Amino acid sequence: MNQDEGKKISPIFVSLIPNLMEGEGHILPYHQAVNKAVNKLGWKHKITVPIDNKVDNLPSEWDECLSHHDLEEKGNIIEKFLRIQGTWKLARSISNYLQNKVINQSELSVVFLERFIHLQLFALYLALLWVPTNKLSVWLLYRRDTHKDKTRLIYKFLNSLIKKQLQPGKFKLLTDSDLLSKSLSAYFEESVIVMPIPHTDINHCNINALDSPHILCWWPGSPREEKGLKIIKSLVNYSGENTKNINLVCAEKTKLQSVDNGIDLKLIDNHLSREQYYHWFGLSQIILLPYSFPAYEGRTSGIFTECIMAGKTPLVTKDTWMAYELNKHNLPELIIDWQDPSQVFETIIKVLKSDMIQDKIKKMQHNYEQFHSVDNYAYIINQVYQEMIMEDHVESLY
Repeated sequence: MNQDEGKKISPIFVSLIPNLMEGEGHILPYHQAVNKAVNKLGWKHKITVPIDNKVDNLPSEWDECLSHHDLEEKGNIIEKFLRIQGTWKLARSISNYLQNKVINQSELSVVFLERFIHLQLFALYLALLWVPTNKLSVWLLYRRDTHKDKTRLIYKFLNSLIKKQLQPGKFKLLTDSDLLSKSLSAYFEESVIVMPIPHTDINHCNINALDSPHILCWWPGSPREEKGLKIIKSLVNYSGENTKNINLVCAEKTKLQSVDNGIDLKLIDNHLSREQYYHWFGLSQIILLPYSFPAYEGRTSGIFTECIMAGKTPLVTKDTWMAYELNKHNLPELIIDWQDPSQVFETIIKVLKSDMIQDKIKKMQHNYEQFHSVDNYAYIINQVYQEMIMEDHVESLY
């Protein structure tokens, strides 16, 4: 076998990122973690992103090649309908990339999409119509309760169209939640594989909180209603003796103001670099996650996962995925009723003083380190890939 033939055998893992969200959220660290996992396997990893993506410090090896039309922009029905042209352009850019950089360069290549709306999924389907697909596999990672969306039938229909374009066994559905795996499997009538949340490497950060009588609580992320903005406002507006020595950190965008005899409030930049983000993670003792139900009934939280990986103490809402995870690890004490600010502050003080709770968090931290890791992510994607190869060999015998 010559060198070129050897290169063709090496799998190619293609991350499609139709929208970088200007660098906000999990997208960059997630795919950087995926890159580490793919590299551990000795595979090639190609990461495709839109041109003119408005993201500073984008890794140089990421390919800026996709159409930059924002198919997720809000608008009325007519405006959304007119986005079909943008969908067509995205499809063309995907097919051109696959044709020139992926097709016939590997025994089997994986096209991976982990954040998408129906128009972006439709663009992928169109792209598959224009390229040979006998050596392609498509993996879709669903993060939301899509089976409850108004557009759920569209996603189910597009899944079936994409599946028909591929060889048998080459269409895979993934998620990062046990709860979503069950509900999505039932709705889509397809097996849904549970993946780790890999962007949890915080070993390079100082995660030790300050040795101080003050308790630092942080409400990280973008201040949205589904993440508990009203609850945070009620905590800031509360005054009482049990707020003594309690500090709260949240984004400037909230425009919150502290009150007399209330908590000490610190507003920080809305958009944090990863270094700034980990800085505040390191200083915090309590991570406030008053996320709403049903928005987070099955949907995961990368912040919650990082919180556990850092050995920090989260406080969460009942019936959410975070509550499900805490119950699995015998930590119901961290699932609270947010309606009474006084009780919230009492709980903050109580859980930090409890050695039993802190010991249980350490045990959960150890379990998370085993599952939510780059190594385990690499193991599972390789397992899925090898099963597809084995299925090919079995079919070839008949």
